[in-house]
Amino acid sequence: MTNNQRYSSRTRLAILGTCLLAVAAVTLGACSKDSTTEDTTTTTTTTSTPSTTADPAVSTTVDAAAAAAAAERVLFDKEVQAQLVVVGCYKGKDDGVIGKQTDEAIILFQTASGLTVDGELGPKTDAALTAAANSKKVVCTATTVTTKAPSTTVPRNNPPCTAAAISGAIAPNTVNGYICGNNFAAGSQSNGDFDSAFLLAAGDDNSGQWVVIPTDAATCADKDIPAAVLAESPCKVS
Repeated sequence: MTNNQRYSSRTRLAILGTCLLAVAAVTLGACSKDSTTEDTTTTTTTTSTPSTTADPAVSTTVDAAAAAAAAERVLFDKEVQAQLVVVGCYKGKDDGVIGKQTDEAIILFQTASGLTVDGELGPKTDAALTAAANSKKVVCTATTVTTKAPSTTVPRNNPPCTAAAISGAIAPNTVNGYICGNNFAAGSQSNGDFDSAFLLAAGDDNSGQWVVIPTDAATCADKDIPAAVLAESPCKVS
């Protein structure tokens, strides 16, 4: 191999080495650029969640308004109870608690004042109560509602309207004919010699038997005796 050939070979090797270095540099540069680009373009997205916490100032304002309204209502109810006391319709405490006793007092006031009785403190009732209380007018004579006790009356044992039952009342006379109505009976009887009229009524002892009653003016005017019975009795007009 000649010197020119060695130079030429070395030259080619040098050029090849230079090219390899250049390629390596380009490759490294490209990798470095990609890494840098990825690092610099990566972003983090943060989603902000709206706060659900109420505004303390608003909450405080609402609570204060509600408390003030409740306090005002209690004062109003206490005033109503105090007015009911003045007019004599309420004997309870003026504690601002409208319950059954206060409702009954309002009903008593409405009844005594000739108002519509509904137990409600409407405009008319409120105005009438205020006027009565301001003038210290007692309108209620009782503060309790009287409940009527159940009746314990024993049902009347009415005597039967039969010939046998009537015969027992007019014996020893016999029955010719009879008519009954409204716990009275009248008719014709015979003693064997002549006929006469009779008038019977249910016994006061609730025995279920007929008894003979007098036919005086008071008895004949008794409005409880049916006209048909009176017509067959000694009270009939001859």
